Amino acid sequence: MSGAAVMQKKREAWLDYARIFAILCVICCHAVENYYGTVVSGNERIDFVPWIVENTLFTIGRLGVPLFLAISGTLLLNREKDVFSFYKKSVLPLIVTTEIWAILNYFFAVAVYRREFSFTDLLKQMLFLDDSPLSHMWYMPMIIGLYIFVPFLSKIFQQYGQIKYYIIPLLLVAFGSVIIPTLTVFLNEDVLGVHRIALKINTAFGGGVYGLYFVVGFFIGRKGLLKKIKAMYLLLAMVFCLFINTIGQYYIYQHQFYTWDDLLWYTSAPIFVMGLVLFEIFRRLGKYLKNSNYPVVTNLAKSTFGIYLLHNPVRLLCSSYLPMDGLNEMLKIIILFVASLGISIIILLPFMLKWKKAGKILFYIK
Repeated sequence: MSGAAVMQKKREAWLDYARIFAILCVICCHAVENYYGTVVSGNERIDFVPWIVENTLFTIGRLGVPLFLAISGTLLLNREKDVFSFYKKSVLPLIVTTEIWAILNYFFAVAVYRREFSFTDLLKQMLFLDDSPLSHMWYMPMIIGLYIFVPFLSKIFQQYGQIKYYIIPLLLVAFGSVIIPTLTVFLNEDVLGVHRIALKINTAFGGGVYGLYFVVGFFIGRKGLLKKIKAMYLLLAMVFCLFINTIGQYYIYQHQFYTWDDLLWYTSAPIFVMGLVLFEIFRRLGKYLKNSNYPVVTNLAKSTFGIYLLHNPVRLLCSSYLPMDGLNEMLKIIILFVASLGISIIILLPFMLKWKKAGKILFYIK
């Protein structure tokens, strides 16, 4: 999905595999959310075993966006870019694609949700003044915002390429965007009687948690930030974070603190660690994957942005119209996952193979 604007002359297989895994995570997340979302919001209670399965799959699904952002940082911050050339070749096409899908998604919502058409609402969404009716589109204005600063960040990182120059700002952003939101889950008035806390130092210019994934991903992918840590310790860190996040989420679920879902968002410290550790694992697998960039892998990796744009409308239609009444909930999730992925790929095939110019405009296929 991300990083497509600037590719190496020779594709790096590990990044393609990471990108494919990331889109599978995103589709899994939304397929599970179709049923687990009512549990998180407090509208439904389920037994422990299905809760564990759905919560685990949903948490793993959340690792997709951190992977995409880390991939983007690795590809886009690796070399200096001419500002206007980058804006013309990467930012402007991304905005055009986003605007097209803002319109398509709005009319999709009008038709499927039977909403009344409002030109004002449509215009607000196109001007990024209101949220899209389809939840996955939150990613688009966020990534556009990051892309706007890429030419300046890449120049800085080429001149000052060592992590030591960025330790203080990165730690500050991590504290304000990851640590505090995670602690706030358990330090709020519903749980331990403490009101929501927030860092008063403004770190928004640092890109928040998304900029953090973007920049740290660059240092992992290009500077080997985690290369000295043994693989066993990285795997243990992932397992530990998954365990801690699950325990915390189950505590919230059991005590019915439904207004707090931060442990399932990208500001969650365990998800932050798991996402970046997983990216490091893919980087290390690079030496084994360098001769495994088969055409099907390359084409699937190129189409991940398009799959991202398509899969959620497809999922919503499938969940509404596929005859799944009476089926086991886990089977429903699998059906939605397969249908969302498969139908999206089928729709994209002619744009990959024949209508390539249209594919660039509609789906940002590079």
